[in-house]
Amino acid sequence: MVLVNVRKDKEEILELVVTGHAGQAPKGEDLVCAGVSSILVGALNAIDQLANAACELSMQEGYVKIRQKKADERGQLLMKATLIALQTMEESYSSYIHIKVQEV
Repeated sequence: MVLVNVRKDKEEILELVVTGHAGQAPKGEDLVCAGVSSILVGALNAIDQLANAACELSMQEGYVKIRQKKADERGQLLMKATLIALQTMEESYSSYIHIKVQEV
């Protein structure tokens, strides 16, 4: 299962951490993993180009972390767009992706 942990302070996203694999189909055929990966790679590229100073980015096999380093409107917008895309995946594939939001 793909687990998405979101840390928020009111409406501000402080951190998105995505771990795991969907396990929806064999490796190379897993559409849920492919969808989540596409969302995250696009988000990381967009943040890197448009809000790099605002966010810390980490990516490894089965792990992505986006953490806000400083308040930035573009960084927040991109993090919120990423969360919305992941929530859309969760609506369709709730057996394979789960999002947990923690208020800090």
